[in-house]
Amino acid sequence: MRPERSAATPVLAWVRAWVLACLLVPVALSGQDVTASAHLDRGEVGVGQTFTLNVVLEGVQRFDQDPVLPDMAAFAAFLSSGTQTSVRIVNGRTTVSLTVQYRFQATTEGTFEIGPVTVEAGGEALTTEPLSLRVASVPQPAPGAEGAPAGQPSDPGNIGPDDLFVVAEPNKRRVRENEPVIVEYRLFTRVNVSSYGVTRLPATAGFWVEEFELPQQPQVEQIVRDGVAYATAVIRKVALYPTGPGSKTLEPLAIEAQVRVQRRSRDPFDDVFGGFFNRSSLFGDVVTTGAASPPVEIEVLPLPAEGRPAGFTGLVGDLAIESSVDRDSLAANEAVTLRVDVSGSGNLKALAPPELAFPPTVEAFPPEVSDRLRTTDAGVAGTRTWEYVLIPRAPGTLTIPSVDMGYYNAEADRYETASAAPVDLRVTGRAVEDALPGARARGSVEALRSDIRFIRTDTPRFRRRGETLFDQAWFWIVALAPVGMVAGAAGLRRRRDRLAGDRAYARDRRAARVAKKRLARAAGLAGGSDARAFYAEAAQALEGFVADKLDTSAAGMIRDDLRAALLRRGAREPTVDEYLAALEACDRQRFAPVGAEIEERKAFLARAESALSALAGELR
Repeated sequence: MRPERSAATPVLAWVRAWVLACLLVPVALSGQDVTASAHLDRGEVGVGQTFTLNVVLEGVQRFDQDPVLPDMAAFAAFLSSGTQTSVRIVNGRTTVSLTVQYRFQATTEGTFEIGPVTVEAGGEALTTEPLSLRVASVPQPAPGAEGAPAGQPSDPGNIGPDDLFVVAEPNKRRVRENEPVIVEYRLFTRVNVSSYGVTRLPATAGFWVEEFELPQQPQVEQIVRDGVAYATAVIRKVALYPTGPGSKTLEPLAIEAQVRVQRRSRDPFDDVFGGFFNRSSLFGDVVTTGAASPPVEIEVLPLPAEGRPAGFTGLVGDLAIESSVDRDSLAANEAVTLRVDVSGSGNLKALAPPELAFPPTVEAFPPEVSDRLRTTDAGVAGTRTWEYVLIPRAPGTLTIPSVDMGYYNAEADRYETASAAPVDLRVTGRAVEDALPGARARGSVEALRSDIRFIRTDTPRFRRRGETLFDQAWFWIVALAPVGMVAGAAGLRRRRDRLAGDRAYARDRRAARVAKKRLARAAGLAGGSDARAFYAEAAQALEGFVADKLDTSAAGMIRDDLRAALLRRGAREPTVDEYLAALEACDRQRFAPVGAEIEERKAFLARAESALSALAGELR
């Protein structure tokens, strides 16, 4: 009696055959020829639609070098690429192939030739045949999409351009220079998108860009577009500020999406083996597809030339200005902080500080900038603040001038000026020269002696008889003095030329002198009641010295980078640590609610001088 065959026997036999084929693949491929070919998934597309260039390599499973594609920039924009491999066994012959899929977006209408693709594989240089692509002005249906009911996706194995696409939606297409354009990039789909990623961000040449923060999980909406229901979500949102007039193009944003579709196979063996070995038959296949937003034209108009105020900032939006001081009465040589708050909407991050004409008796330091900005549907809005440290050097009533900033109101289509009223300061005490011990008023004459000349009482010097002029030391001093003066003048001229032409050398040579002057000013503030001004001046000396030595900006120095730069210049680590500790102490005291005692300030001043002296001796 013949035993019955188990139901699992076909499955086991298929597994054995598959494993045996995998083991025999290297042997079977030894004599296989290597060929390369290329084909398009679609021969005709519409402007803005995507197409795929497939480069197929048969006979090996890897390239010696990546394929070299022809230049297609005239009519297509590259989106993304992907690879897949396959193994086939037909009549005992095993063949392998590698396919690289290059996804593009058509950008220009017309009929174009795609030149040959050059491939190096298996030690051979291969070339594919040229291809032809027609780009129409209207969208073309995807292959296999004919007959798909309205509102239903096309063939699940072939995602059509109407099944998944990206659209750039600007709130305006005609704006003024520096007027914000809010652009939403929306993904529309009527297929099951399991995941997606942005493969190319649009170029932003000609725009100042501010990104909106979007939730990690996009909010999905249901929208009917052209009579078809889509699920849609905003995948990117930006505020664009055009930096100049003219017609500007928003470049496409490209994505690559993984779409899960139901498997539709006519192979009867899939029903037998798919349930055991292919989970995609239960949950659907994952198909990778690409999409890109069509280019969008934005017309940017120049700002009117008539009516432009003198203090125009270039901002388009609205502004309001407030200025204030932290106190309205102080002694001479003490510091006061002038705060200028500019609030409104527009490209506030590009707003330059106002130009203020301070009185000649006021020493002003560069302002510190802080922002409290947010991105809204109207663009960037919030407040930008400048804080100026001012030190009046003479008593009296000082007037800080008004702050005027011009801007263009796009809604009212006119220029306007925002202003802040002047601020008065009452300065008491003595002027700088009177405050320094032993100082004299400028222009005064002091009599040093008013008596008869002294009678000479020392022994006169005798000269030998017969001594000539050439034997006198003073003769040679006088004779050689012009030569020395010429050499000195030449050296001085060379030094001045180098100081004028070499900025880094000039800053290095003056670093110690400038730091010494700033420490002297800090010493004058050490005995005052404003500790913040003292530590601000000391910080200026510490930061300015190193900035001059390293030829960099004091405002852009980062502590970690600063440490590395000083060590590279030859400073020892203990010296750098002491310098950075002094700098951090300045920062703490400048923002402390209670000022330090006078003795503590004097001790810190000595510490700062010691740190700078050690650093100056070690830097090369």
